[in-house]
Amino acid sequence: MSIIFDTKRGAIYRWEMDVSELGALLRKARSDIGLSQGDVARMTGLSRQTINYAEQGRVGLGADSLLDLMGLLGIHFEQSAEDERALALLAKTASVSYRETLPATTLLKVLRDGVLPDRWLPHIATLLDEAPGELLLRGVREVARRSGRPAQEIWRNAQDLAKQTASTHPRWRHVS
Repeated sequence: MSIIFDTKRGAIYRWEMDVSELGALLRKARSDIGLSQGDVARMTGLSRQTINYAEQGRVGLGADSLLDLMGLLGIHFEQSAEDERALALLAKTASVSYRETLPATTLLKVLRDGVLPDRWLPHIATLLDEAPGELLLRGVREVARRSGRPAQEIWRNAQDLAKQTASTHPRWRHVS
């Protein structure tokens, strides 16, 4: 049995899984959404090599890094309704500096279709530059689940939107 103490959240988690099984789970969650190891490294602040080694079960991560990585990829110890609220939270994030609020249903359509209406360009640009990576990926999973489309397609749409808005956030740097 493995035990992790999470110093940020002050909680103890237990699970029955060896590091190779955890590595396979991390790799599957990353590839299911269409992220490269480099994408995950940029979003977590870990090196690409560390992500690679973690996926191979060759390196033990600190508790905080492991939980951050798991949270980013949507791996939770208990089932959570967090992904079901992600679009609403993202819409609020996108609207914080604007008079008009981006509806969550519109955000779903934008991420699902990859089409950016001029009316919402400032909101989407703000979202892509300022939303936390974990929340953004939760939103991608929610759109995929609600639309019946693969999460990889939704992530590619987000990348295309980042190009359209000329986002300067490091998570979009490799997008050309």
